[in-house]
Parts: sequence; structure tokens; C-alpha cells
Amino acid sequence: MKNIFLIPVLFLFLFTSCETEPGVSEAFAKYKHQNGVTSITVPGWAIRLAARWGDLDRNERELLQSIDKVKILAIEDKDLNARSNLHKEFYSAVRENSEMEELMVVRDGNDQVTIFGIADEKSIKELLILVGGDDNAMVYVKGRLKPELISRFMDENPQKGFLSFKN
Repeated sequence: MKNIFLIPVLFLFLFTSCETEPGVSEAFAKYKHQNGVTSITVPGWAIRLAARWGDLDRNERELLQSIDKVKILAIEDKDLNARSNLHKEFYSAVRENSEMEELMVVRDGNDQVTIFGIADEKSIKELLILVGGDDNAMVYVKGRLKPELISRFMDENPQKGFLSFKN
């Protein structure tokens, strides 16, 4: 009898905890299994574990510990990339069906980059970087990113940049 009650509760928990970020979930569902597409999801526990054990300074460690999830989708196949434009395809869905507001927009020829976010007085809760044009990518970060922490990190590491993989 306990099992019969536990199963619906478990399913309810799973369905309510699933992501519903408009545009983000749609993009990952459409592209993550296609050839030539790199799709990465890193849960918060793995990020915090890396922060604890990695060779990082205090600001880097604090920044990583404030992240709950990172999702990256990048189209690397040249043919698929030429036929796709993630920005055009998902910009409207994010803008119209989300709590996210536009934080920054960059347009340069065929390239478009829009950064969306959800923030309160103390932190940025969600950040979405949507890139379309010659390159197509989507980066989603969820957590409690404090603006002063990001600013300190960028001031101390100007050569690396933010959300960069440069050494």
C-alpha cells in the first residue's frame, strides 16, 4: 500500500522539478541528439565538487559554488550550423514566455547575441546567452550569482574573461 502511494508522489516531484525555461528546454530537446551538436549539462553538485577540489583562487571558488546548473548547446557541424540560427529560432520563445528580461543585445552583421536574465536585488538567478548567425550556441546558468562577485572575478582576471575557456 505504501508503494502505491509513494509512486505518484515520486512522479509528481519529478515532473514539478523538471525544467520549464521557455526556449532553453525546446532547444535542448530539438538539438541535443543531432550529429554535430555538443550538448553539456553540469549539475550543481558536480560544479561545487570541482570548486572544492580544484586549484582555484577564492573568487573562482566562490563563483563556482554559487552556480546550481550549467547547460551548453553548441552546433559544431558546418552544414547544420549554416542551416540553423538558434537566435532566430528561440529568441521569441524566451522573450515572450519567460520571466527573463533582456540584459544585453549585440548585433554585428549576421551575428546576434542576446543575454537574458532573471535577477532580484541581491543576485542573478538565471542567465541565458543566446548566440545565432555564423556560430550557434546557447549557454544557460542557474544559481545565485552576485554581481559584485562577477565584477571582482573579472577585475582580477581580465585576460580570461567571464564564461570563457581561455587559459
